[in-house]
This record gives sequence, C-alpha cells and structure tokens, in this order.
Amino acid sequence: MLRPIDMQQVVMQMEQAEKVQRVEQQHPDLQQRYLELRTKEEKRLQQKKVIDAEEANKALIRDKNEREQKREKRSGADRREAGREIGREQEDDDGPTQGGHINIKI
Repeated sequence: MLRPIDMQQVVMQMEQAEKVQRVEQQHPDLQQRYLELRTKEEKRLQQKKVIDAEEANKALIRDKNEREQKREKRSGADRREAGREIGREQEDDDGPTQGGHINIKI
C-alpha cells in the first residue's frame, strides 16, 4: 500500500522522468545532426588533403623540371666552353701532337 509521502515522491520524480524521456526522444535527432556535421567535416578535410597532395605533387614535378633545365643549361655551357678551350689549344699548338698512341713491335 502507498503512503502519502511515497506518492509525493513519485509525483516529484515523474517530472524528472518526463525530462529524461523527452531527452531520449530528442537524442536520436541530435545524434543524427552531430553525425551529419562530423561526416561533412571529415569529407571537407579529405577533399582538402587531396587538393594539398595534388599541389605538392605539382610542386615536386615543377622543382624537378627546373633542376633538369638548370643542369642542361650548365652542362651545355660547360661543353661549349670546353670546345672553345680545345680549339684555342689546337690553334696555339702547331707542333706534333704529344701523348698519342705508340705502336711498338718486339
């Protein structure tokens, strides 16, 4: 049997139970919204990572191409300079060529 004091406590706890039940009913909506926001944020971050990776690859390729062009320019200039030096030496040296092959038979 219920006493009057027990009934008062039940009525007071009923409000709290209603609040909990209301939150539980609203919770799936909140959880769904949170999941949607989190999914959108993850998608945005993944797209940013893809864009950053593509930009990094383009930068690496551009740097590599620039290095190759510089190397080609330097090697081309070195070859031309070396050719000029050999031409000058040949012009200056009218005597027999030294340091060539010697054919010796025994």
